Amino acid sequence: MTKKFAQVSSLSLLTIAMAACSNQTLTPSEGSFKSTLISDVRTVCKEVSQNYVYFEERAIHWNDTCERAKKEVSLLERKSGALSVFERMVDDLYDPHISLNTNNQNSPRLVPSGSDIWFDKIEDNFIVSAVRPLSGAAKAGIEIGDQLVRFNGLTPDAVARTRIHSGTADLAEERIIWALNAAVAGKRSDPRNIDIRRGDDVLSFAMGAPEVPQRNEPISYDVVSEGGGYIRFNNSLSNPATVSAFNEALNDLRQTNGLIIDLRGTPGGGNTSVAEPILGRFISKRTAYQRTVSPTGTKIDRIVKPSGPWTYEKPIVVLVGRWTGSMGEGMAIGFDGMGRASVMGSKMAGLAGGTEAIKLKETGLELRLPTYDLRHLDDTPRHNWKPSEISVADNGAQEDELLRKAIFILAKNKDDF
Repeated sequence: MTKKFAQVSSLSLLTIAMAACSNQTLTPSEGSFKSTLISDVRTVCKEVSQNYVYFEERAIHWNDTCERAKKEVSLLERKSGALSVFERMVDDLYDPHISLNTNNQNSPRLVPSGSDIWFDKIEDNFIVSAVRPLSGAAKAGIEIGDQLVRFNGLTPDAVARTRIHSGTADLAEERIIWALNAAVAGKRSDPRNIDIRRGDDVLSFAMGAPEVPQRNEPISYDVVSEGGGYIRFNNSLSNPATVSAFNEALNDLRQTNGLIIDLRGTPGGGNTSVAEPILGRFISKRTAYQRTVSPTGTKIDRIVKPSGPWTYEKPIVVLVGRWTGSMGEGMAIGFDGMGRASVMGSKMAGLAGGTEAIKLKETGLELRLPTYDLRHLDDTPRHNWKPSEISVADNGAQEDELLRKAIFILAKNKDDF
């Protein structure tokens, strides 16, 4: 008891001292909320260092992140300001699969679900490699191959550094690319003005909000040319109604000579209770489709069993892109691992591992943290896997080249799968 009281007292003295240095007057209630917030900061620091499955790659600057967060909490004037402190901690992990369960108007948008444009670094330039159809970037006229010049008046390097807070020396290229793309997604309260170089011209665009209109139905489907079927998932892999909607669509498309399954609009997570019954419609016996790797290195292959009254046995082409995330990625590697489909498109969202929720007692926030690895059956980490057929997948307001190619391939190879 005495030891605990000494710890609280020393923390309170530290808080008072920091407040004095910032010329603030600290009341007892303010000191109390700051002490409890620091408790949540410590919880995040501990959970990340002990349970984050990809921590080794980020460990070099994590102590700096934690010390900075404690100092930021000590300088808060209101408890409501704590959210931004934890958001900056998440930024420093540069992992799009780590998130908090709440946001406000000043919060950064999540990537990929809240983004609409993706830049890859080619030599020293940031070049557009994907534009989400129907989004603010697509409507503004951003095109594949455009080179970033400025965003909201900042150079690309300066833009990236708005989302890098600790460990700013010797930055890994992966971190810079994530930070720049996260920054261009923007904050909910901020404009998105962008200057790009296209050929010899520098063009300026005011991009609207990146979010795309959400369809009411969990899937869309139709018959395309050459007698092929087409099914698109509308960011619905966490919706239990998706399974019955898919079964209805598959029944209507039963007589098609092949099927295109479009996973390019699945950035928002999902779960196996939706994905596995869908995968099960394409196999006639129990089959492995994805590998789970525990922190201790134990590998377990996840099994899917046949589902539904009949099996669709015709050829399948699966489409993936930058907004294929989480369970969408799991389904893509599952189709490939089962040897049941040809997967084509671009690199996917790269949402690494499987997440667990960590409750922060004092703030009520929930940190979603990857605690185990997910892999293709060939042992490639899911977030590093790429389709064998690489093509532009998300082409903004331009023609859907990938769908056109898929229709052609399905028609050409319908008897050879």
